[in-house]
Amino acid sequence: MNKLVVFGSNGLLGQSIVERFRKRYDLYAASRGEVNKSSIDADRYTRVDMTNRAQMKDYLSERRPDIIVNAAAYTNVDGCEKEPEACWAGNVRAVENIIDSCVGFEPILVQVSTDYVFDGHAGYYSEKDAPRPGGNYARSKLAAEKIVEQSPLQHIIARTQVLYGFGRELNHNFATWVISRLSSGKNIKVVSDQVGNPTYVDDLSESIYRLLERKEYGLFHISGSETISRFDFAHKIAEVFDLDTGLIEEISTEQLNQLAPRPMNSSFVIDKLVNRIDWEPGDILSGLQRLKIRLVDSHG
Repeated sequence: MNKLVVFGSNGLLGQSIVERFRKRYDLYAASRGEVNKSSIDADRYTRVDMTNRAQMKDYLSERRPDIIVNAAAYTNVDGCEKEPEACWAGNVRAVENIIDSCVGFEPILVQVSTDYVFDGHAGYYSEKDAPRPGGNYARSKLAAEKIVEQSPLQHIIARTQVLYGFGRELNHNFATWVISRLSSGKNIKVVSDQVGNPTYVDDLSESIYRLLERKEYGLFHISGSETISRFDFAHKIAEVFDLDTGLIEEISTEQLNQLAPRPMNSSFVIDKLVNRIDWEPGDILSGLQRLKIRLVDSHG
């Protein structure tokens, strides 16, 4: 059984990776928190500061995994503008530390990246399109991609976007934020000029699983199959969860006065992924229906 380490195991994607992979792999989980939030046994969880080179070297040299999935990142886009050093440490130095710590063994590295590497002026981006990042978050994630590409490790770079789903003890993602606010009868303001492919988290982990099983390496765009604006996505969420769409107010991105630039249309072409794994991530209705089941189960 191949040994696999998941960094960022407490996050939304990390928890999903642990659930999908734990029966097939000899799995170990690591994150920066004291408490293990994933479904892995507590004795297989370790608190790790990925920006600490010595700590990373000790952790990886002891386990010598066959596969590393890096689902950890500094993802607060506006926070990256306020804290550029922390952004670079979490998104770039951490990746350097992974690679530099693989001395005497060469694991397959799965690096999770983002649609933000594109400026969003065109949309429908394939893996062949040239990135044009704007803002510290986008630049740091593209820098991490380059480091992985130039490393000696066999790798998968999984770009994704608008990730949503269920996780234990997590901050809200877009879908759960909409559900929480509307369930409380509160109004929300949602932009109609940002377009993308909402991605149900379990579809992302399934795609990564299938790529690894088929030994398909390189750069892949992994997202939901449906392109939609955030405003229309919020409406679909409300409809699936029987919530009041009248509480959703349409606004523009300009009205938010956000620090970091957002790609207005970062929609993906996922043909390469579908052709390599012979499977397609679901549409929005499918993802929301599965989320509804998970939320009902989690509340007893």
